[in-house]
Amino acid sequence: MTAADIRRQAREVAAGWSPPDAPESWQLTAALFRMIADQDDLHKALAAVPDDRLPALLASAAIGFLVRRDQPDPLATYFPEPDRPQPVLDAGFAPAARAFVSAHLPEIAAVCARHRYQMNEVARCAQVALGIAAVTGPAAAPVALVDLGTGAGFGLHVDRYAYQINGTETSPPGASLTLSCAVRGSCQPPRPALPPIASKTGIESDPVDLDDPAARAWLTACAPPEATALTRLAAAIEVARAHPAPVADGDVIEALPGVLARLPAGLPVVVTDSYLAVFLPPERRAMLTSILAAAGRDRPVTWLSLDPLVPLGLAGRHSVQDLPLPRWLVGDYQRYGVFAVLGVRTFGNQEETATVLARAHPSGQWVEWLAPD
Repeated sequence: MTAADIRRQAREVAAGWSPPDAPESWQLTAALFRMIADQDDLHKALAAVPDDRLPALLASAAIGFLVRRDQPDPLATYFPEPDRPQPVLDAGFAPAARAFVSAHLPEIAAVCARHRYQMNEVARCAQVALGIAAVTGPAAAPVALVDLGTGAGFGLHVDRYAYQINGTETSPPGASLTLSCAVRGSCQPPRPALPPIASKTGIESDPVDLDDPAARAWLTACAPPEATALTRLAAAIEVARAHPAPVADGDVIEALPGVLARLPAGLPVVVTDSYLAVFLPPERRAMLTSILAAAGRDRPVTWLSLDPLVPLGLAGRHSVQDLPLPRWLVGDYQRYGVFAVLGVRTFGNQEETATVLARAHPSGQWVEWLAPD
């Protein structure tokens, strides 16, 4: 990836995660990525990072990891901690961040070389829960859940979280984490009442051991430097540790047929994908669709996708599921910054349906439900 590509990636992330109307607590995220966009020496240090490892995002995680480890003054005072207020962002951040990066380029490059970016934003589960509710209905029979690229496995516990959406809370018994999601636009999403999930399986090429303190430290570094995001992450880690769910270790495309074949007979399947398919090349996305269509010949299979448009970045114009998109939606995406599209494809009885449900903030902060037409 060229320096120009890294610069563009950093600016697109800043615009997508922290637009002008975002809460003040997200200003640090935008400031961090703008600083990364402007650091030519950092771009050179990242030249060896493969494109699919997202150099700008990986650099942000490496910087956050080193800042939390070494506590440099005054830079560390700008980075939030779970369950604490967001520190005030002032004019001192940019020079402190630039100085730190310049002084630690070899360390940043070394951290990037031995890690992959692991964005495990549990807040996206609120958007996914709305999608599941929309496609299954409030009185649905039990389903099997398969979460692609599950990371730390937070998406496998979508039925264990409480959801506060549009002023109404839906809470399963014993829920210890509440996810809030604002509703934009005039269309109202369904109530996030989920069907019983009788079987859960994740697939991950780089599984996260949540009992490993080093793994937890890296997850924290990959989270946006925003206090509520870190608080959610800490709570989600405890939920996942308390309720271990099976995760198949391997390539998603290679492992998926076997995972589907081993699911309990008779259960409809919901396959979820949050920011996974967008990183697959077109031929592998086509393979994913073929695998799900083949499985749909034996039982109903629903693919619920929460992904930016492809190609990744502001040039994106196509759904990862090949759904027809409104022209205005693509225009907004290219004009205002990256967001996710929540879409659904169903396979069963040799019939397929495909629908765009919503667009959504990349860190789960809001959802805009779209009219059926």
